[in-house]
Amino acid sequence: MSKKNFIGEKAKYLTPKPARNVDLQNANPQKLEGYINAPVDLKFLQSGIGGNPSIEPVPAYHKTPSDKVVCNERNAWIVLGTDRENTPLSGYGGKGHTQAAAIDMVVGRMSSYVRERDDNGNLIRANPDFKIDAARVYISQKSDIDEYFELPDGTVGNAIAASAIALKADEIRLVARGGIKLVTGLDFRNSRGERIMKTVGIDLIGGAWNQSSSDLQPLVKGDNLVDALSELSGQVDDLREIVYSFLKYQRTVNLGLLQHQHNSNWPGGPNAPSTDLFQKCTRANVQLLSQTETSIVSHQANQKMWESNYLSEVFASSILSAHNTTT
Repeated sequence: MSKKNFIGEKAKYLTPKPARNVDLQNANPQKLEGYINAPVDLKFLQSGIGGNPSIEPVPAYHKTPSDKVVCNERNAWIVLGTDRENTPLSGYGGKGHTQAAAIDMVVGRMSSYVRERDDNGNLIRANPDFKIDAARVYISQKSDIDEYFELPDGTVGNAIAASAIALKADEIRLVARGGIKLVTGLDFRNSRGERIMKTVGIDLIGGAWNQSSSDLQPLVKGDNLVDALSELSGQVDDLREIVYSFLKYQRTVNLGLLQHQHNSNWPGGPNAPSTDLFQKCTRANVQLLSQTETSIVSHQANQKMWESNYLSEVFASSILSAHNTTT
């Protein structure tokens, strides 16, 4: 039998039909004719209502000799086999690797493209299809899981020949009556016994089809951010006090300039400096130098320290997560 009859390549890429509550369009023609012509009571027994069997199309599975397959007549499957992305020659199981066991739980093989026979009437034996099948839980002892599901690299990177679990469906919900933890880097060795040399974080990637790894940014640490903003608020308050002090000192000078008088004993001769203005200017300059300018220098140093503490990835107080990113 040809490869296309096993995989149903043409059937996979037909334009999907609008969703219907009951879709028997691609059912086996003989079963469909018998169903249409059957008496009402017999038709009910094949209607799928109340858990009864249905004549909906279900493709056959391209089974390998080592596979243990559990399935029903409604396109639900559990396959105990070896790592396999698609055809029996794919994945590490197809390459003959040991330690490559896999469990593939899938519902809705071929999804909206489902049919039992191709255009020539040949039986379709479907392979796993991580792109099209409706919903899947895949557990593998050894796989290139990111490649199988066409996932972006992110900052985590692509796993190679690693044990993995993947879930895929139109919608996924994780519901806990307690808490939910996403944990990485717990063990010192992986399933192959190799030493884990680095901590790998968590990528939260929305709209993966339109994202690149460069779009990922570190998540913000909430407590550190609150500390950073609180300290920055204090810095702004300090700056306000510095400027206010400068205004007070400068006001003294301005008042002296407005109120001082020129006294001249000789017509046309130069006036002597105002004694009162001289004293006030001298005092203001000393205050500007000893307090305002010093405060500005200190404020600048504090600002640089703030930037180092919270904006540099070197320190633990950084507001950015060292491992976890999101789009």
